[in-house]
Amino acid sequence: MNSKERLRLTYTEDFQVACTINNLKYEDVLQYFIDRVSFYAFNGGEMEAVSLWATSIMVDCKAEVNGEVKAETDRKVKRVSLKYILMLGDLNDNAYLSTVDKMKESFLLMKEWETEMAPLVDYPVEFQLDEYRVVSLTFDFNLLCRMNGVAADQVLQYFMNHISMAQERALNLIEFVETNSCMSLFGMMRMSAGDKKNKIPIHQEVHKWYGEKLLLLDERLKTEVSLEKRVAVYRAFYKEWYNSLRKNIN
Repeated sequence: MNSKERLRLTYTEDFQVACTINNLKYEDVLQYFIDRVSFYAFNGGEMEAVSLWATSIMVDCKAEVNGEVKAETDRKVKRVSLKYILMLGDLNDNAYLSTVDKMKESFLLMKEWETEMAPLVDYPVEFQLDEYRVVSLTFDFNLLCRMNGVAADQVLQYFMNHISMAQERALNLIEFVETNSCMSLFGMMRMSAGDKKNKIPIHQEVHKWYGEKLLLLDERLKTEVSLEKRVAVYRAFYKEWYNSLRKNIN
C-alpha cells in the first residue's frame, strides 16, 4: 500500500489556461476530483452533487476508453467486497435516515472496508505527477478504477481533456444547453476556492480587465451561429488572458 506510480499525463492547453486564470494548481484540481469519487454514489447511494459528478466521470471514462473489467479471483477479496456492498445497499434503502446521515455512515463503512482490504490488495496510495508534485489516491478511487477497468492515468487524463472554459462558454452563450461532469466539478472547485484568485494584486487587476472584455465579447458572439467559431474566438481570448497572467506574475 506504500507503492508509488508515475503518471504520464498531458496537461492540455485548455486545462492549463483554466487553472491559471482561476489561480488553481494542477495537482489541487486533480486531488479535488480524486477525493470526491465515491463508491457509495456508484452503488446508487445518495450523495452530494460533487460526488455524483466525480463518480460519473469514472463511468464516462470507462465508456470512452473501452475499459475492460477483470474478474476478481481472490476469494477473500470477493467475500469482503460483497459484505460491504450489501451493507452499503442496506444503508441506502434505510428510510429512517436522512441523506446527510447516510453520507456520514457511508464514509465510516468505506473506512472499515479499506481496513479489511488493506492486507489483501496492493492499491497505490500516491501517484507522482513529476519530481515535485504528487496526488494521493483514495480507496474509493482505486476501487472504482478496478471495477471499471480503467487506470488512474486514464481517468485523470479524461478529466483534464474535458476541462475547457472556451467550449463551456461558447456552448451555453445564447441559452443554457449543457455542461459535462468535468466542468461542473471544476466549477464547484472554483467556487470553493472563494476569493483565492483575487489575493494576488496583479491577478486581481488582470482578472478585472479581462472580465470586462469578456462581457463585451459575449455580446459580439451572440450573433455568431457557428459553435466552432465561437469556441475558437473564446479559446484565443482565454489564451491571451493566460499569457498576460504568466507574463505579469513572472
